[in-house]
Amino acid sequence: MKVTKDSFVIIEYSVHLDDGSCVKGGEVPASMNFVVGYDQVLPALERRLMGLEKGAEVQFVIPAREAFGFHQPNEVRLKTYEEFPKGRDLEKGKWVMAASSETGARYSCLVLDKTEEGVLLDFNHPLAGKNLHYSLKVVHVRPALLEELEYLRPCEHGRQPGMQETT
Repeated sequence: MKVTKDSFVIIEYSVHLDDGSCVKGGEVPASMNFVVGYDQVLPALERRLMGLEKGAEVQFVIPAREAFGFHQPNEVRLKTYEEFPKGRDLEKGKWVMAASSETGARYSCLVLDKTEEGVLLDFNHPLAGKNLHYSLKVVHVRPALLEELEYLRPCEHGRQPGMQETT
């Protein structure tokens, strides 16, 4: 069976950057399973899996523009201690979680620097601007079960997960 939309797949993989540093996997590959076509992984990764069969071993690069985009300078911001009092306790070089006071949305950011005025934060994804070098093996491919599809997209596949049908 070939990988198509609505396929349940299991892959083993490793991901490296241009400089050879390992992001995931390495000597012992990482493993991941998902149903293709439901935004569970990078769309660029799914596209490269299409048509592969169980046992296929491939290597490819997902360029930054297809992975996490380019590093955006406007996503690096200085927050004063007046607007971000917790910034005083942050450590340079560490990733921290922040929340919008307006929406409550949570996101991570990298502490680039601390000054007398405030803290310099980078809100870009850690892999923004990075090309991702994959070494990958397709371990398993099968059609997704109806229960899996209902869970992922209940409105597209008939009923809400956990709800009983009435007659």
